[in-house]
Amino acid sequence: MIRTLLLLGVCSYATAQSSPVDWRFAHPDADVKMTVDVQALLKCDAVTKALDQFKAQAKDNAAQIELGLAIARSIDRVAVSARQPGSNDTDALVLVSGSFDPSLITGFFPKTGKSKVKAIGPHSILIGEGDSFDGAVERISGTPAAAAADPDPSDIWIEVSGALIAKQSGQPGLPVLQGLQNVAIGLKLNDPPEFNIALTAADEAASGELFKTLQQAVMAAPLAFPALGSAGKALSVKQDGSNVRVHFVVPPELLALAQQQAQSANLPPQLAPLLSAFGMGPKDTAQTDVAQPNTAQPKNDGKVKIFGLDGGPKEIPAAK
Repeated sequence: MIRTLLLLGVCSYATAQSSPVDWRFAHPDADVKMTVDVQALLKCDAVTKALDQFKAQAKDNAAQIELGLAIARSIDRVAVSARQPGSNDTDALVLVSGSFDPSLITGFFPKTGKSKVKAIGPHSILIGEGDSFDGAVERISGTPAAAAADPDPSDIWIEVSGALIAKQSGQPGLPVLQGLQNVAIGLKLNDPPEFNIALTAADEAASGELFKTLQQAVMAAPLAFPALGSAGKALSVKQDGSNVRVHFVVPPELLALAQQQAQSANLPPQLAPLLSAFGMGPKDTAQTDVAQPNTAQPKNDGKVKIFGLDGGPKEIPAAK
């Protein structure tokens, strides 16, 4: 099984869009589709800071890191299609496109094993497994589809089927989810970041129920979470036939609040190093030259000293 780990941060950077993804490779019954503009991600402030810190801490592997970054800089976009045939099984296909030489990238993959890789055109490679991979190669090698724009021009875009949402929620009978066909979320790495969410329902009646539920949630959010302040005013919800569209421009005060919360001392110890790497968590004092208290036991010439008494410390002879 291919596991694709994508670091998605809230960044402040806008980029021009690369060529549309050739979605013929995707599963006809995909549960999840995703695209990431790698160049936008590499240039955003949070990732840049994290990479600088990582390079500073891994000076011995500087050559390998620079090689990896050089390859990453040659990648324009990563597109993922995935389906979940079983509760613990995931079938994923990944299409990587850019300005790189496909033979260079495919050379990093082992010759044996489940994973398969194939050059698709002069600057794209397809990664997958088994029959699913073979089917994707056949689809994308067929008659070219008519030119079409990406489903969403966002820097990071993900679409999830309603069936998968119901399955993961553990409440397939939840009324508001019954008519939901899919949810698409797009993030534009502007300054400030901008979210566009599209919920597609089976019909206008089901869309109306989703619209009412979201409206109620937006109205109740400030009461349930006073710290959000006026963030709700930056969020708009509209119904358009069988679709419900949500637009949200993240207010600067909400970004500041998130950073403030991340920098608080009340963080789980597992999260502190990660947030610190992004400049959001508490400062790492492990490498500072702060003088540590002297915990060595004082010499007492064989005597026992008792502290905390009203009359001050008192020494008594040690037992013989």
